[in-house]
Amino acid sequence: MSDPRIAAIPDVHGHAKGEHKPYAEERPIAYSARMLFLWFYHACRRGAPRFLMVSDHTNYLTFEDPAAVNLVRRALKLAEAGDLYGAAETAGVDVAHAAVVSEGLRKGMRFSIGAEVDNDPRARPDAQNIVDAMRPDAIIRSVHFITIEHPEKGPDYQWAFDRPEFVELFDHVGTDRTWQLYVETLFDALDKLPANIVGHFYVPGTFGKWPAVATVEKYENQLLDLCLRRGLAVEINSRFLYRDNPEDQRKKYLDANRRLIRKAKSKGVPIAIGSDAHSPRDQGAGFAQILRLLDEAKVNEVIFPIAGRLARVALRATKEHLERRAAVSVAPLVGSSITGFGRAELAELETHGPRRGRGSRRTAVAARRTKARAPAKRGAKKTARKTKPPRKAQKVRSKAAPRRGTALRRPAKKAARKTSRPGPHAKKPARKAGAKKKAAIKKAVRRPAKATRPVKRHAATKKTAKKKTGRRR
Repeated sequence: MSDPRIAAIPDVHGHAKGEHKPYAEERPIAYSARMLFLWFYHACRRGAPRFLMVSDHTNYLTFEDPAAVNLVRRALKLAEAGDLYGAAETAGVDVAHAAVVSEGLRKGMRFSIGAEVDNDPRARPDAQNIVDAMRPDAIIRSVHFITIEHPEKGPDYQWAFDRPEFVELFDHVGTDRTWQLYVETLFDALDKLPANIVGHFYVPGTFGKWPAVATVEKYENQLLDLCLRRGLAVEINSRFLYRDNPEDQRKKYLDANRRLIRKAKSKGVPIAIGSDAHSPRDQGAGFAQILRLLDEAKVNEVIFPIAGRLARVALRATKEHLERRAAVSVAPLVGSSITGFGRAELAELETHGPRRGRGSRRTAVAARRTKARAPAKRGAKKTARKTKPPRKAQKVRSKAAPRRGTALRRPAKKAARKTSRPGPHAKKPARKAGAKKKAAIKKAVRRPAKATRPVKRHAATKKTAKKKTGRRR
């Protein structure tokens, strides 16, 4: 990689579920934490692209995808924290894979998980619910089907116009009509459905079917106005550049993207770059040619989605960027205490005061707490007493009138009672004889009688008892 900026270009469009199969053989494929983690592992091993997002098609969605996405996000957090065994166990990969990803994350690489939501009729009816459960960092809105009247199957036929199995329908529908239906379908979806990025706008020209340049420019202006109104970014897709395509078609594609980048910059529409990779070896492919287009238009910032926010990435550090970064620079938080600072830092806060930036409120609170908890010196009170000004001569008051700030004295009876109470070691006065008997009776009533075992009588005693009863009769 000759230019280091190529590695810094974010790749927002990639498919971890693999390359396209023939149209009739495509089936839903479930995500797994291992699949996603290894997709990011290949980028970390290569060191590029530094910012990468996975965004698979909706026709591949399954119920298992949200759980796998949440699991791999947890594994990435563990890897960033340095817990290699935890990351490997969570994602189901080897510790060596976790070590490579951990090193990449610590060097500043960032990964996101989104979805490419299109109008595929094969997708599940609840596909949007599954996408929402994934909590995607961004949604790429695209169109791969348009409704036409098929010569054999009749009206309302969903035509996959970008698939090689259905290229012959271009002769039936026509190039201009195909682009018109495509643009109408795309603009309607962008107006009504959730989206963050407009994906591969020039996809109808995949097989070299381009209308007049004036028509394409009209569609470009309408697209950028819609993106500006909705706060969307437009994607510059590089898949056509690294695939096996004729040179004249590649030149047309480059000219269209050059024009779109220039217009997007003039209107203030954010620009996203995507490789549309279906294999790890295609991550960031074709970005060298895209970088030339960006340099020609003098574009230095592209976007990378993070949690639904289109973050800006600067390809070259300018004076403006350095000043902006210096204004919001934050000192690193060191320590493991509850406040986030160590003992040495807390002692430093007492002497130098709280730091500026994020966490300054916490540092101020921590400094107050340490000052409140610190014991006061013995000599402090004495010096304070010495420095007090002398009091003015007070008027002589009568003994009966109490002073201000002092409590009134209690009556003499209570004071006498207090003085008459015996101390803890004093002998108790002797009780009367009647009181002793009452106390003994109360104890006897409270204590239950002990249960005695029944005594077995011998045979002799029983005989004697019978004799006595007989004599009485």
